[in-house]
Amino acid sequence: MPFFFNLQFKRVMLYCFMRKRKPSFLLSLIIITVLSAMISFSMLSLKLPTIISLLLCILYISIISIFLGYSKENINNFILDGVKKSAFVIVMLLVIGCLIGSWIVSGIIPTIIYYGLEIINPSYFLVIGLVSCSIVSYFTGSAYACIGTIGVAMIGIAEGMGLSLPITAGMILSGALFGDKMSPFSDTTNMAAAVTKTPLFVHIKSMLYTTFPAWIIALIIYAFLGSNFNSSTIDVQQLENLKSSIQTNFKISPLLLIVPLITIILAIKKTPPVLAIGIGAFLSILVGLIFQNQFDTYTIFISLVEGLQLDFDSDLTTKLFSNRGGMENMMHTISIVIIALVFGEIITRTGVLGALISGLEKVVYNTVSLVFLTIISCLITTMISNSQYLSILMPGEAFLPLYKRKNMSSRVLSRSIEDGGTMFGMLVPWTGDAAFAALTLGVATIDYLPFAFFALLSPVISVIFATFNLALWKNSDDNWATK
Repeated sequence: MPFFFNLQFKRVMLYCFMRKRKPSFLLSLIIITVLSAMISFSMLSLKLPTIISLLLCILYISIISIFLGYSKENINNFILDGVKKSAFVIVMLLVIGCLIGSWIVSGIIPTIIYYGLEIINPSYFLVIGLVSCSIVSYFTGSAYACIGTIGVAMIGIAEGMGLSLPITAGMILSGALFGDKMSPFSDTTNMAAAVTKTPLFVHIKSMLYTTFPAWIIALIIYAFLGSNFNSSTIDVQQLENLKSSIQTNFKISPLLLIVPLITIILAIKKTPPVLAIGIGAFLSILVGLIFQNQFDTYTIFISLVEGLQLDFDSDLTTKLFSNRGGMENMMHTISIVIIALVFGEIITRTGVLGALISGLEKVVYNTVSLVFLTIISCLITTMISNSQYLSILMPGEAFLPLYKRKNMSSRVLSRSIEDGGTMFGMLVPWTGDAAFAALTLGVATIDYLPFAFFALLSPVISVIFATFNLALWKNSDDNWATK
């Protein structure tokens, strides 16, 4: 008899722990609540680095996966698949690291900063900065490329003028995210259209209704904040010292601006972003060899890997140009991206995140609640999966059938997940996107977050439009679906 009971006990245990079970909404809610508590405690109370907090989350969700019936081999495959999905972001970060390092050593970024200090009035700095960043991000289709190039230059100009760095960083993020959201070259824009089965330019056109009001309001706010920046608030001596130091350490010439122009033209010609940025970095090295004779060949080439590792005659110049860019300086961000996507892959493949989003559908009563819940799901997915891509893919896949049942056009869904998912990636401090922005601009996420007005306003405008039944289409309006 003891043998019989022992055999039955083993069978029950095998059934419970080896049979893959789809988690219920309640179980998913409990799992994610505990997960949120872990992240909050580890980052806020224990002050652990982001990467350690994410590793603890991976350990936690891996144990949960075993109780859901997944084997160690399954979990290993989830981890490997997460690493594979990070490949494009890793390559992108590496070439952007090369671009930043080469644009500094070649004198391109110092030239932009020098001329910016010469011609930009402090009162219009934020407005000019927002417009410039929006244009660059639109034509490159990459918030990363915008932040790593003109964003670094704008931070340098603000530092030289003694202006607020958190406000400047918020402005840069706003402009960078505009292009990341609206550009036909952007991966997130194409992803949102694809996952909701909406033609790309139909999707972009639908975003105009919520994006431009948010952008215009942000522009007005920056204009108001910039009106407080005037000549009397500038440390003139610091400004002159910085300009003099830049001239002493770099050859300044408008000819150097040809390289950024070529890079943007390549983007306009739909050259793949990695290739366009790589060509921009290579051209910068050639320009550096021609113009910056004060640096030896080794220093110019090694900037692709290490950035420019020099101490200049000014502490501010050293802070702006030394130890910035290069592939090695991207490694911390890359490690966060890999671990974040591994965690996102596990929590997605086990069905925990999907069950939570599907369960939220039960509280959808009207169009307003549908749009609001879509955006909240994007935020939850960003906070849990640490991935901008998953915050578009997961809600897009989960809510598409519901939008159809509610007779809502897929372009409303595609717009909503961009108003939420694309915006939240650089606002949640523990994501790879936020880590990149904070590291590159030298401003902590929590400091620039209140001033990233475009990113903060986009989801709010989206809900307001739904509330007043503006720019909402029905399935019957989707003429492309019948073609």
